[in-house]
Amino acid sequence: MPRYFLSRSLSASRTRPKWRVRGINKEIKMIRNYKAFGLALVAMLALGAFVAQAASAKPLTVEGVATGTTIHITADQETAHKFTTPNGSVSCTTASFDATKATETAAGAISELTVAPTYTGCTAFGFASAHVAVNGCTYTLTTPTSIGVGVVTWHPSQIHIDCPTKPIEITPTSFGVSVCTQSVGAQTPTSGHIVGRNVEKSNPMDVTLEVTLSGLHYTGSGSVCGNSETHSDATYSGNSTGKCYKNAAHTEQVGCTFS
Repeated sequence: MPRYFLSRSLSASRTRPKWRVRGINKEIKMIRNYKAFGLALVAMLALGAFVAQAASAKPLTVEGVATGTTIHITADQETAHKFTTPNGSVSCTTASFDATKATETAAGAISELTVAPTYTGCTAFGFASAHVAVNGCTYTLTTPTSIGVGVVTWHPSQIHIDCPTKPIEITPTSFGVSVCTQSVGAQTPTSGHIVGRNVEKSNPMDVTLEVTLSGLHYTGSGSVCGNSETHSDATYSGNSTGKCYKNAAHTEQVGCTFS
């Protein structure tokens, strides 16, 4: 075979048609895209699982009780609970909170609490005495969100002040005479949170509640209580220790935890 035809034949055998090269390149690109998509999908699923675990709801769990057991929960202040406005603050020597709820599962879970507060020995806005009338108002805490082992939080949307007829009324007095009245009605706080923690090495197990709320609404009748317009600049803070009991007399304590 002449050298010319031989070199041409060899060149033709080594060179692929352009349409075939384009097809192979396209296939390689598609494979790379599928791999990239697969990796991204795996990463998204892993992140979603982590977020779901971190933000999972964790109810209060009562130890060693059956489903439907009525539990009595009390909380007493460790640091003073204060309701503060630009005109001053309200604090009390005693701030106690009580709730009664039946366990919902065999594991002793309680998802939602309705807490009745009581405030005594109060001072307000610089006056030596004040009366805080709760008027049947309660604090409702829905299922909290886990933020760590034995630590949960309630965000504003999970905290509610409920008042059946009248608001909470704060009345400072001077020499036994009412100075003014400040009213805190039904609402959901604007911002802040409540953090619940297990008390380590307590036996039976106790829990603590750390309250830091802001953007609370109130009205006043004048003077240091504020005017009749709705104000939204109040804060509420304080820490309490909570205990769980199997009886209304509070003599049979059982452990309760945030798992």
